[in-house]
Amino acid sequence: MRPILLPDPPSLSTGVPEIFEQGGSQNIVRRAVVIGNGFPGSENQSIGLARALGLAENHLLYRVTRPKGGIHEWLHWLPVGFHKKLEFLLRHLYLYSRLMLRPKQSKYIASENGGSKLGLSSVLEADVKEIVTMARETYEKDGPLVVIACGRDTVSVASSIRRLASENVFVVQIQHPRSHLNRFDMVITPRHDYYPLTPEAQEHVPRFLRRWITPREPPQDHVVLTTGALHQIDYASLRKSASAWHDEFASLPKPLVVVNIGWPRRNCRYGADLAKQLTDALLSVLDSCGSVRIALSYKTPEKVSRVIFKELGDNPKVYIWNGQEPNPYMGHLAWGDAFVVTADSVSLISEACSTGKPVYVIGADHCKWKIADFHKSLRERGVVRPFTGFEDMSESWSYPPLSDTAEAAMRVRTALAARGWSVRS
Repeated sequence: MRPILLPDPPSLSTGVPEIFEQGGSQNIVRRAVVIGNGFPGSENQSIGLARALGLAENHLLYRVTRPKGGIHEWLHWLPVGFHKKLEFLLRHLYLYSRLMLRPKQSKYIASENGGSKLGLSSVLEADVKEIVTMARETYEKDGPLVVIACGRDTVSVASSIRRLASENVFVVQIQHPRSHLNRFDMVITPRHDYYPLTPEAQEHVPRFLRRWITPREPPQDHVVLTTGALHQIDYASLRKSASAWHDEFASLPKPLVVVNIGWPRRNCRYGADLAKQLTDALLSVLDSCGSVRIALSYKTPEKVSRVIFKELGDNPKVYIWNGQEPNPYMGHLAWGDAFVVTADSVSLISEACSTGKPVYVIGADHCKWKIADFHKSLRERGVVRPFTGFEDMSESWSYPPLSDTAEAAMRVRTALAARGWSVRS
């Protein structure tokens, strides 16, 4: 199986000193602010876009934090602003009750990190006023600011920054915000987020419920549709990882088959049945594999991992990562010759499909709604194949790698240029 040689990344420099650029240095974007929500999957998309814009070393990460612990774990469906106001009220009621009643110990709300009884996070909070002030006061010296946010909890912060500093910032919201899209300069979201508007989806939704399902309108001009999720995987990161993991992977028998296992989601539910299907299929193709490395997510259910270890734990060709650092994920992407991925994770599949190497998916028949539409689009493009257990894993096949992140970055650059701005890393 021949390795796929990735091209050198295109140069971002025009060779023109920025002082001579049209509009001067005030129109040059040199930095970004990433608004995160504490979830690696979301923040990875934002940082990936910043990286694709050439701003990997010039971005600041802020986080929108929610109250955590105890009763708050049941309140994540609330808008984050209302949740914080409710937390403020509960905290003062709690302190008042301790003062008046002096109980020995309250079990109403558990602490997450040894601080407040309401489990307040110690992570630096994304402050709209602070970011807006920075964008305004540093505009003349450092130029405009690109703000990149991802996830439901970041919507209000990102839209507020844009409303208050529209002349100094360009705000990108990743994932459909389920609200007015004109609150952002650009929205980047997977095409399958618009699955509810398709005739197929409409047939499965009672008419009286259709007005409550978002999105309700086709994408506008400033909406960028991707096939999968954005991420940080590109030729440069793969080459760097290939070098970093050379000693561990170079001597492994080929082909090296990497198996990435996620966890059940709302629109893709499975259990030990899929785990048994996966292990049976892997045992069937083992003769055509040189070596197999399996990585389970930290959220993989025990009932799934138990089956994996029972069926494959003692096999000399199989290595199962135990979760200890360092995480070999990037080494797997760089050195793997083929990938088997559970159908639940759009991110894991998107990253594997960015390599151009064979990607097999197991469990797509367990998925429904927009996730099923995502898998359908990949199959139609020839990017993935179902994993059945009848494959010859030494067979090499390829496809144009998914390049959603690079294409989204190009759209951002084009939109910035329309405002007379350009990006310099």
